[in-house]
Amino acid sequence: MKTGCLLGVALPQVLRFIFKTVEALLTLIAKLIVCFGLYIPLAYLAYGGFLWFAFDVSLFDFSVNSSLYLVGFGLSIIAAAIMTVRSGIGRFMEYKESKTIIQYKGNRRRSSAPEAPTIYKSRVNRGIIVYEYENRFDLYENDGDRLVFAGTEYKKKRGKRC
Repeated sequence: MKTGCLLGVALPQVLRFIFKTVEALLTLIAKLIVCFGLYIPLAYLAYGGFLWFAFDVSLFDFSVNSSLYLVGFGLSIIAAAIMTVRSGIGRFMEYKESKTIIQYKGNRRRSSAPEAPTIYKSRVNRGIIVYEYENRFDLYENDGDRLVFAGTEYKKKRGKRC
């Protein structure tokens, strides 16, 4: 009776562990494929598999057909490498830009403490830094290494409707 109880408790835990491990591995593989742009060469390999399965085309015998296929496969790998470098440079530039201004959302510890603003870059003009308070927006222009006050815009009060 004890072994049945043990299997009833342990088996679901073991299966859950196996499922979570496989799920994590598949997620990691999918993220690597997307990150490095490997979906183009994988699609090209699937196309080659279709040619081999449906039309019995030999892809690695160095005939004209296989040479064309291998050149196309090489070009797809080069395209994946270009996409990886391009997205890496884009991520680096976004990281570099985000490091200049830190979005800050402060909370008051006491009700008598001054209000902490939310600080972010304007979506319309990236050179404008916005300090958002409960009742207004203070706008600052980014002038090199300092901020120059550009103005204040007050929020419209939303009154109760009758």
